[in-house]
Amino acid sequence: MPEEHLPIYQIGDFDAQAPRERYFYLNSFAAHLREHLFIQKPHKHNFYILLFISKGHGTHSIDFEEYPVQANAVFFLAPGQVHSWQLSDDTDGYIIFFTAAFYRLEYPHQKLARFPFYQAVYRQPQLLLSNPDKDAILPIMQRMQQEHEGKKAMAEDVLRDYLDILLILLKRLYQEQNPSEQIPSKLLPQLQALEHLIDQNYRQHQPVRYYADQLHVTTKQLNDACRRAIGKTISELIQERVLLEARRLLVHSHLTISEIASSLGYFDNAYFFRFFKKHTGQTPEQFRVSQS
Repeated sequence: MPEEHLPIYQIGDFDAQAPRERYFYLNSFAAHLREHLFIQKPHKHNFYILLFISKGHGTHSIDFEEYPVQANAVFFLAPGQVHSWQLSDDTDGYIIFFTAAFYRLEYPHQKLARFPFYQAVYRQPQLLLSNPDKDAILPIMQRMQQEHEGKKAMAEDVLRDYLDILLILLKRLYQEQNPSEQIPSKLLPQLQALEHLIDQNYRQHQPVRYYADQLHVTTKQLNDACRRAIGKTISELIQERVLLEARRLLVHSHLTISEIASSLGYFDNAYFFRFFKKHTGQTPEQFRVSQS
């Protein structure tokens, strides 16, 4: 396993005092940026993020994709994603951190993957709100801030309920803006399980049959489900996960390219070079230099 060169922040790293604040955090974005200068460089989190921009501009880089920062933009990040930003000095809004444990304490049978913006298999991490949509969403975050700062009795329960309402409303808007990205509900549990399996096994490059066996279906059934839901095969999903990790290590670690290849299950460096160039158009060294 390669050495981790990116900081991985926990909610407790953000001035948490009470136990509940290790599972939930809310702040104005301007205050968050001012109080935590260490987040300016690329980093990961082990929790979920919801970021609403009320004003300002710039760019938000999420796993090598650049997204514009502008008023009424909402960003969603799941644990493990690498991100950084370049923002104007007047940027503000609200930022919310929460763990799956915090959310599921009241909703033990609900999974955060039911919200499409937290599904890694096709995640589009940005949503742009209209002014009427913003006017419906913003008061919920304002009430959440009041509850979070007030620390009254059962505030944690109120925050959890507000969070669920907020995510549901954002899910409606997200699906209206991205109708082609909706996964049929009957396929969603299977694809969520597949995503987890790939994340656990992509370094070993398990054969497609392995994933089908683990999910108790045939290879054809699983590939057909993937194609219907997201237009990709299991092999393509595995390749995308390997390439993402390769890019992360090339940019954010001091490992040699040979060490990176080995950590990703490629013990033939030439094969890794061909694989990477075929899918990115660059050699690993060219990609590393282009991102420096």
